[in-house]
Amino acid sequence: MTIVNILVFFLIFNFYSSIVLLSGYFFKQHFFAKDKINLGETLVFGFIFIYIFVTIIHFFIPISLNVSLIFYSIIFLYGAKNFRKINFFLKENFHKGFLIAYFLCFLTSITNNLHDDWSIYQLPIIKSMQEFKIVFGLISLNDYFGQGHSFYEIMSIFQLPLLGNKTIFLLPVIFLMSFIFFLFSEKKTSNNFVKLFIYFIFLLLLFRFTRSKEYGTDIVVISLIFMVQIYVFQFLQGKKTDLLIKKTILLVPFAIFLKLYAALLVIYVFIFFVILKKDFFLKILKFKKLNLLIFTIIFLSLGKNLILSGCFFYQLKNACIDKEIAEWSVGNKAANERHIYTTASSKGWKAYMRSIKHERFVDPHEYLELSKYNYPKYLVQDKDFERFLILLTIIIITILINLKFFEKKQKENNIFILIFLFVLPAIIWFLKIPHVRYGANAYLSFMTLGIISLYFNFTRINKKYLSYLLILGIIFFTTKNFKRIYVEIQGNKNINYPFADYKSGDFETFNIGEGKINIPKNNLKKDGQFLDWCGNIPMLCASKNYLISNIKIKNNYIFLISEEKNIIKFINRTSYYDMIEVNDNLKVK
Repeated sequence: MTIVNILVFFLIFNFYSSIVLLSGYFFKQHFFAKDKINLGETLVFGFIFIYIFVTIIHFFIPISLNVSLIFYSIIFLYGAKNFRKINFFLKENFHKGFLIAYFLCFLTSITNNLHDDWSIYQLPIIKSMQEFKIVFGLISLNDYFGQGHSFYEIMSIFQLPLLGNKTIFLLPVIFLMSFIFFLFSEKKTSNNFVKLFIYFIFLLLLFRFTRSKEYGTDIVVISLIFMVQIYVFQFLQGKKTDLLIKKTILLVPFAIFLKLYAALLVIYVFIFFVILKKDFFLKILKFKKLNLLIFTIIFLSLGKNLILSGCFFYQLKNACIDKEIAEWSVGNKAANERHIYTTASSKGWKAYMRSIKHERFVDPHEYLELSKYNYPKYLVQDKDFERFLILLTIIIITILINLKFFEKKQKENNIFILIFLFVLPAIIWFLKIPHVRYGANAYLSFMTLGIISLYFNFTRINKKYLSYLLILGIIFFTTKNFKRIYVEIQGNKNINYPFADYKSGDFETFNIGEGKINIPKNNLKKDGQFLDWCGNIPMLCASKNYLISNIKIKNNYIFLISEEKNIIKFINRTSYYDMIEVNDNLKVK
């Protein structure tokens, strides 16, 4: 049975990939028709197209199964009409490395052991999109819903008859595959330094990103950051084309609306400005069609954020509309409370709580005061630091085996400005969100290799040793995944493996105002841990019955209204139970 399921899983993986490809080809033909765009970029453009489509549709209707089926039909009809063109495009852009990437990505996708946050907010967000058109104040159900979920909108349309949402977690892996296709294509046409950077990224992916459970949607954003960085490096290395600027200014806003920490990409855009000066704005003004598209992405995304949370960007101080103006708004105080929680978590708060043996709970506010100047001490104790060491090791090895091919070059006129722009994202990351998952892999790599590129030319790169490392990485990657799959099959009670088994817990339904809310029963396990959040419970579902104070329906739109103090109470409550996981001395409240 498992073998049959994996074969069906394989077909679905290809089905979803085909939809993304056809969407991307449509996008390419309309916005980059005269440009040389590789297969990896085309697939990424497919995700952007789907995001725009779903966002627009969701303003007016739910992303139901019928919507998904209609979308699939239109996309495949377009593919059939343009079959010869698409086939020629695929043959022209094929690289033998694609087969390796395809195999590795499919291998890592075979699992039903999903991300830890899946039942907390990922699946509930997707279900809310599928069951309801856009809901005003959705964040009131669970403030995690306001923390940037644009990729979940893309995932929401990838549902199937009988299976429902049991395969939508394939999408981040397919995006990763798209990115790897991009790397192979760029390696063929880039100079030695950019090739070195691409080899480094390959090694990082093989040794660091080995489990789809770990990806979440962060792998999508990290891939986009790396893509922009490659464009910047190509530009600095002499490939000064308008196309590099076009692709950069398109990917930057898309990445930012996926995850806010991608906002540091804006700094890289200044590198184009420093080099081009007055010509930079002249070039951008020429891209009339693309500018309209970028404006559409920004307008739709900000509008969506405002409806869902009352904030243009949740967690940004003073980015929320006052509740007197928009009663569904979460409010600036609650947004700031979540910001403090996130900051404390990224600065080693869990490691600190693990280190203290007494029963006192240190809240995020107190921790940030206690560790204002010495939080690096707790960062190195955090499990996340292991990921940093992997990154650091790969950077050092990559540099050392190519050291003899470094050749000093003449200093550039703008070298100190460029160094500043290389270093600034890494500094901001370290001061604000020093957690590896928040872009550290990309920002620290770019800083290190970027500064080297300003002082040295590369006569060639050590392909021999880099290839040996890649082979070693592939062996490590495949071995680890085959072992993982074997263990999962042996110990898995789910007869439908690798299809996800979404179980709905018991819940109660409450009438509030003009609507209804489902509340999970028994929020605590016996050991004091959270039992489950909403998970697969029908939406609208809230984790606690005190979160929603009123529900209004206006013009067939649902408005969820909460008191700001209750959202703050919820955030504080979740932070406490997070600490129970790392400090057993704490008592259940």
